[in-house]
Amino acid sequence: MSQLEQTDISAINELRELVKDDLTPYYDTDFNLLRWFQGHNGNLIETAKKLRIHLKTRKSHWNLDKLHEQPRSHPIHKFIPYGVTGESEVIENLIVYVEQCGTSDYHGMLQTYSIQEIMKANLRDMEGMLAECMRVEKMTGKQASILYVMDLSGITYDKKLYDLLTGPLKSLSEFMQEHYVELMKYFVLVNVPSFVYALWTIVKPILPEKTIQKVRILSSSHWRDEILELAAPHALPTLWNTEKIDRFKAILKEPQEFPIENYHIPIIPPSVDKYRIYAGKFLMIEKELQKGDILEWWVTGDANFSMGIFLSDNKDENNIENMHTIYPVLGWMPGPTVVPLNDRIIAFENGLYRIWLSNHRAWWRTLTILGKFMVIPFGTIA
Repeated sequence: MSQLEQTDISAINELRELVKDDLTPYYDTDFNLLRWFQGHNGNLIETAKKLRIHLKTRKSHWNLDKLHEQPRSHPIHKFIPYGVTGESEVIENLIVYVEQCGTSDYHGMLQTYSIQEIMKANLRDMEGMLAECMRVEKMTGKQASILYVMDLSGITYDKKLYDLLTGPLKSLSEFMQEHYVELMKYFVLVNVPSFVYALWTIVKPILPEKTIQKVRILSSSHWRDEILELAAPHALPTLWNTEKIDRFKAILKEPQEFPIENYHIPIIPPSVDKYRIYAGKFLMIEKELQKGDILEWWVTGDANFSMGIFLSDNKDENNIENMHTIYPVLGWMPGPTVVPLNDRIIAFENGLYRIWLSNHRAWWRTLTILGKFMVIPFGTIA
C-alpha cells in the first residue's frame, strides 16, 4: 500500500491528467510523478511542461522504457563498470551507486566516443537505477532514491580535469538532471584530495542549487567511517579495504583504460555541408522519409550546440515542443566537437522529419556546423 499524503495524491492525479497523452504504462507510477513535483517546487504547469518533454524522450528512438531490460552491452560498458552495489540499510529505501571517478578513463572515453554515444551508454545505467527505485517502491509503498557515491581515489590534478568538468561532464550532468529529476538523494564524494576543494569553488557556481544542496564531501582522513552513516558495509566496495580495515563487502570491477589505438582520427567525409547559425538562433533541416527509410548523420560543431530530430505534422511548426520527438534533444553538446555525432534512425512512419540544430544558448558567437544527413531508402541495405 502506497504511503503518500492525500495532498500528494491529488497533485499527482492532476499532473497525470495533464500528461496522459504521453504517459506510458511502465513509467506511470505515483512516485515517478511525485519526483517531478519535488524537482519543480510543486508548480503544476511548469512540472507538466518539463515532464512532457521527458515522456516524449522516453518514447523516442532510444525507447527508454525498455532500456533497463537490455543487456549492458554498449562498447563503453566494457571500460566503465556498473556501480549499483545494493540497498543502504542505514537510510530507508536508499540504493547505493558507486562511480569510480578517480580511476575511470574519461579522457580516453571522450577521445574514442562522441558525447551522443556516451550519453546512450550512461542512459542504460540511469534506467537501471530508476528500475531499482521502482522495484523498491512497489515492494515498500515508499519513495526510493539513489545514494550516488563518487570515489575520487587515484585522481590527480590536471588542466584537462577542469575542462572535463565544465565541458563534457557538465553536458552529461545537465541531461541527467533534466530527465532524472530527484532520482538522487545525495552526491557523496569520498577519498577527496585537497585540490578538489579549490576545484569545487570554481565548479559550484555553474551547478543548479538543488544539486549543490545534495553534495556531501566527506573528510579526507575519516571518510571510511563517515560513509557508514549513509550505508552499511555490505553495500560498499571491497576496493576500500586496507591492511587494517576489512569491513566493506560489495564487489566492483575496476575501470579500464580505453586503448589509444582506438582514439578517433579526424577525417571529414565527402559531401559534407557547412551551416552557420547565429547566436540565439536555430536551423531546421527537413527530410521527407517513408516508413522503413534510414536517416543517417555525421555532425561536428566548432562551439557548443544543441541537436534533436522530430516528426512534424505541420510544415510551418517551428516549436519543437509541439512535435514528436524521434531522437532525443541533446541540449548542450560541448564544442569544438572531438568525436563527431554519428548515428542513424529508421523511420517508423511516413512523414516530414526535421533535424533541429541550435545555437540558442550563445550570446554572441556564430556557430559553424559541418554535417552530412543522408536518407537511405527502405530496402537499399540488405
